[in-house]
Amino acid sequence: MMVEGSPHLGDLMKRTLLTLAGVVAATASYAVVLPTAAHAAFNFIPFGAAGTVGIPTMHQVFRANLFGATPVAISQIAFAPGVDGAFNLGQVTIRLGYTNAIPGVASTAGGLVTPTEGGGGNNVGAMSTFYSNASTAFNFTGNSSSNFQMAFVGTPFNFDPGLGNLLVEIVAPSLANTTLTVSRSAGSAEASRAYSGTRFLNGESPTTATRMDFTYTAVPEPGTMAAIGLGVAALLRRRRK
Repeated sequence: MMVEGSPHLGDLMKRTLLTLAGVVAATASYAVVLPTAAHAAFNFIPFGAAGTVGIPTMHQVFRANLFGATPVAISQIAFAPGVDGAFNLGQVTIRLGYTNAIPGVASTAGGLVTPTEGGGGNNVGAMSTFYSNASTAFNFTGNSSSNFQMAFVGTPFNFDPGLGNLLVEIVAPSLANTTLTVSRSAGSAEASRAYSGTRFLNGESPTTATRMDFTYTAVPEPGTMAAIGLGVAALLRRRRK
């Protein structure tokens, strides 16, 4: 019979606690603003789409290794608004997925091409709906290029950098919004975008990128989760004895 204070039980508890501590550290929340280049200007795409023809749609590609080398779960995407005031964007839909498009270059060199209005097109690999809401309202005070007040908390998306670059698709079908702007930076090898159904000409923009603040956590590897399960099960068995 195991007695309280047994070195075997103590060792088992120590190993289990260390494993759990490792998982807690691995699932800590991180945030990164991409592209990392300094703020350049405020820009409408694809928000504030009044006066356009069609459905304002933007695709933006991010280089995979900006999120590290292992899978992460993206839980929030935020933007820095360019004006104060109250806005209702209607049904904004954000989809996340993978693309083979290369950031920072023209479509002729493997970069993004003009997306299909409403979503889809040649840029798209597997996509998942991250956020969709029939009435998305925001009220901004004290906007700045570094104040990411415009936050969308969505269904977490597990992004594996080994499967391709990250593609963010934003569709804002309401044409009644006129003034909402978001921060952008100069395009680079980190990120670039393409758009359709906007107040500007449809097309690619390898020299600009909308700034996005991603919140994400590391996804524990299957082997780590298995180790936790075995450790906890063994600990419970010992405790029962």
